[in-house]
Formats: sequence, structure tokens, C-alpha cells
Amino acid sequence: MVLKEQQQLRKIQKGDIESFEALFHHYYSGLCGYSASLVGMKEVAEEVVQDVFFNIWKNRETLRIRQSLQSYLYRAAYNNSMMYLRKMRREHFMEDLSRPEPSVDSPDPSQVIQLDEVSNLISQTLESLPERTREIFRLNRQEGLKYREIALKLSISEKTVEANMGKALKALRNSMERYEQE
Repeated sequence: MVLKEQQQLRKIQKGDIESFEALFHHYYSGLCGYSASLVGMKEVAEEVVQDVFFNIWKNRETLRIRQSLQSYLYRAAYNNSMMYLRKMRREHFMEDLSRPEPSVDSPDPSQVIQLDEVSNLISQTLESLPERTREIFRLNRQEGLKYREIALKLSISEKTVEANMGKALKALRNSMERYEQE
């Protein structure tokens, strides 16, 4: 951590509100933009970032930052954003569980066979993809991660994630087109 950041952090740890406000004003809008790119909503991102700063102030006396202050703040915003997304997924999951299942008459046997065929075709197509492409597809479609989150998780560029998703979707489209022609 650079000397100026260390001095600012020491002042904040001693309760210097002006140093804290300077830190807040310097990083707030950038952190909000970053968090909004993760959670998808400006208002939620603002709450996430405000919570980051609230926790810094609340824990200022015991706060130990080993990396740069900027890195610490962005990591905290990322972690808080991910906690928000996990909470939302859990809430949606619980809502889905509490909804009554619509009553369905027994399905047409030909539809069951066709659904099974399509499901097998999708599985075979995904298995034929390179391992990295398959992993990226799984993280996006099954775990609901955004391209940016996948890129961070796998230590690759967002463009690489985008290219691999394009390959996976193209392979699935081609398989479905062949299936429909049969």
C-alpha cells in the first residue's frame, strides 16, 4: 500500500471523518458502476457500496488492509454484490418451492419421447464441446453467472467467455436444426 493510502487509513482508524469522507467521495461512483455491472441495478449497487463504506467506518479501529486500498474496496464491493445475488437466488428458489404446481393431465407419450430425444441431443452436443467451453456454458446457464463473473472466476477475458458461449450456442443451434430436419 502506498504511503498516502496508509496515512489516510490511519486517520480513518483514529476516527477522522474528513479522511473517511474523502475516501468515500473518491471511490463511490466507480464502485457503484462496478457493482451495478454485477447486480444489474443501480439502486441495489448504491446500497451495496454504501454497505461497504458503512462496514469500513464501523470496523475502522480493527481494520487491517494488506493490499492497496482501491483493491480492498473493489474486492469488498464484489463480495457484497455476490452476497446480494446469492440472497436473491435463495429467495426466488424459496418462492418457486412455495408455488403450487399446476395440475397437468398425463402427457402425450409422443411428447415424452420427443422431449427425451431433445434432452439427449442437448447432452450429447454439450459433451462434444471442449471442456473449457462446456464449463463456461454451465457457469452461465446453470449457475446464472454473468460473463464478467465467469471471466473473473476462470481468470480469462470477458471476450474469451463471450466467444466460448457463442461456440456452445452455435453447436446447440446446429444440432437442433439437424434434429428438426429429420
